[in-house]
Amino acid sequence: MKSCLVILLVSVLALVQASAYRGSDEDYSVWPAATLDESHPHSSNWPCDVGHFRQAYVLMHKVDKRLAQIDSEDLKKRIQNFAVDELRRCTANGQMDEHCVRRSIGITMAFIHHQKTQANRL
Repeated sequence: MKSCLVILLVSVLALVQASAYRGSDEDYSVWPAATLDESHPHSSNWPCDVGHFRQAYVLMHKVDKRLAQIDSEDLKKRIQNFAVDELRRCTANGQMDEHCVRRSIGITMAFIHHQKTQANRL
């Protein structure tokens, strides 16, 4: 009986954490519209073939925030090309897989960290 109660309690806590995590995300639906005109609903830094997918906004927003902290134009271009390649891998049959994009966020952030570390060593 006690083990069932513990399992139930842990499950409820996990659900509460999951809903709080989802609720704490920024509202990315506002981001592109606030920065651009009506003809291109995404940042001009991103190609249209990936930029017009709403699922891509999270990754694009995170990368744009990181790029703002970097001075080297070469490094910025390398990171952006990597992110675009990741987004293109998530596109199939005219649709973008949101789960793939979310996995790509971690991969891209790790790539950015690695590139910044390498740049600092030089």
